[in-house]
Amino acid sequence: MDEKLIKKIQKLLALSESSNKHEAQSAMLKAQELLIKHKLSLKDVKEFKTYNDSIKEKKTKISFKKAKWKAELASLVGDNFGCYVFFKTRYSHTITFFGKEEDIIVCNIMLEYAVDCINNAVKKLRYQYLKERYSTKGIENDYAMGFINGLSEKFEEQKQANQEWGLILLKDEEVTKEYNKIDFRGKVDTNTSFQGHNEAYSQGLKDGKKFSISDRITEEESTDIFSLKEG
Repeated sequence: MDEKLIKKIQKLLALSESSNKHEAQSAMLKAQELLIKHKLSLKDVKEFKTYNDSIKEKKTKISFKKAKWKAELASLVGDNFGCYVFFKTRYSHTITFFGKEEDIIVCNIMLEYAVDCINNAVKKLRYQYLKERYSTKGIENDYAMGFINGLSEKFEEQKQANQEWGLILLKDEEVTKEYNKIDFRGKVDTNTSFQGHNEAYSQGLKDGKKFSISDRITEEESTDIFSLKEG
């Protein structure tokens, strides 16, 4: 059995249980498509042990010094996909998720893709601003703040429309118990403030509301990008 294919389907199934109705439906449809195409059953996939239900911490590839919006984005993702967030600090602050392994997979997918989308959008904005001789200072922060608020609104709207899914958002009791045992030392300042770029914020808000990650999971390189090898 193709382990890469199984991991891909398992990630889709994990995402299909999220509180985000659109993502859940899209992920399940893609999972079903792969099952049919490769003549696999749901039982085959669930019984194939590529990851387990253990509680662990996993450093992401996302770190920051000045881009504090990344911490806010990570917190939003963690809150909506069952994980806690903290930082491994040395020369910079590396975002780390704490939770069940399958939830960490989804959080990594969501965070890394969202950061990619924000960075790509900001590159285009910078080009436009420089072309029109406007200052680009602070546009990354303001676009990202808009994106995060837009994504948050999207989550809230879907929770209101599907209130019976509220329990999905609750972090597992064992995860909370283990998280509370961690001895954190020092505090990372993650406060951000608006820098005055209304257009960048508005564009970010719009993009955050329509953000979707289902297609990302089915990309061929996804199993390498989101490997659970300890980083």
